[in-house]
Amino acid sequence: MRFVPQTNGHTTKGGASHNPPWLFGILSIPYGIFNGILVVLIPFLLRKHGVSPDRIANVIAISSIPNVWYFLWSPVVDTGLLRRTWVLIAAGVSGLCGSVAIAATSLSLAQLTILLLAGNVVAMLLSSACGAVLTMLNPDKRGRASGWYQAGNLGGGAVGAGAAIWLADKLPLPILAAAAGSMVFLPALAALLISEERFPRMGLVPLFRALGRDVWDVLRARATLIGLVFFLSPVGSSAVANLISSVGPDYHASDAQVAWVSGLAGGVLSALGCVLGGFVCDRVNRMTAYALAGLLSAIFSAWMALGSPTPLTYAGGYIGYALAAGVAYAAFTALELDILGKRRHAAGTAYSLLGASGNLPIAYMTWFDGIGYKYSGARGLMAVDSLANGIGGVVLLLFAAYSARAYLQTPGD
Repeated sequence: MRFVPQTNGHTTKGGASHNPPWLFGILSIPYGIFNGILVVLIPFLLRKHGVSPDRIANVIAISSIPNVWYFLWSPVVDTGLLRRTWVLIAAGVSGLCGSVAIAATSLSLAQLTILLLAGNVVAMLLSSACGAVLTMLNPDKRGRASGWYQAGNLGGGAVGAGAAIWLADKLPLPILAAAAGSMVFLPALAALLISEERFPRMGLVPLFRALGRDVWDVLRARATLIGLVFFLSPVGSSAVANLISSVGPDYHASDAQVAWVSGLAGGVLSALGCVLGGFVCDRVNRMTAYALAGLLSAIFSAWMALGSPTPLTYAGGYIGYALAAGVAYAAFTALELDILGKRRHAAGTAYSLLGASGNLPIAYMTWFDGIGYKYSGARGLMAVDSLANGIGGVVLLLFAAYSARAYLQTPGD
């Protein structure tokens, strides 16, 4: 049984539908590394230069605004240039912004914030362009491609940020900046391997009319409403990942243990979870996979809520949670691709619009988890997250069983 995607009446010609799934694991690395520079390396360097954590938080919060609003400028990837060209442009510009931010120590915090904000605005086009190419894949490849795509994002970000911090104490800033910028741009050269269909050029007015019609088709589709039930739910939001490094002392974990669990190990395990989740999503209904990923997250956050406050509880619980988070990310992207189907005009725009909706649960669950910590410490934080994923997962599992009836077919159909 399989979720039947929307096709919008178009079929894909040429090789666009035959891009190998693993290619998307490379194409997502540039954004993962740029994001690692933004949220890990820059705060690390600012702290070394005596900037207080509250001022660092302001820089990162403002620089991260594009993560929610990038659908507003994502239509540019649906106009004119090929999507692989946009991947190269976005990786080059964001890598340059990251390099300058690292090397230019004379910048004020305001100037640094503007530079990082601009870099992130452009970096988000990587997601839009890659998403547009993902939508052109045949349905039987979407799960694996989604898994590889998220694995490159999470794993690349973790490894890249870890490597950059390790190099930060060993290299002068100009060389570190060049290395970081290269890590962002070089994987984007894989975009030259992308096969994509060339659409006939259109005038500006007809083009934007076509984009508007395509986006409207997505917004009014029943499948989109069903998808938003999943995307806006707390299930699979993996909000504990944003707070896991801060609760290490509550489990008596050493600084080295916290750095390992919340950094490289967590990122690599999330990437493995993505690949596993992509494999699963090509074999089961993607709504069901999404709900099961949330239930798996609930089990491991419950382990951390109920277990004794030891490093073993901390490490063991988060290892499982990170794997579950990877499965959830893969299921999110696979379900999103099924909802969108093959879009002729607004593939990048529509992908960005639905993708941005998934960032909202991360924000509100991080806040709710923080309230749990305020009243009951680490146990309260984990309990809130476990209950949200557990109850939400059960509800979505039932919802998936009910909603999928209109969208199911047997493999022989």
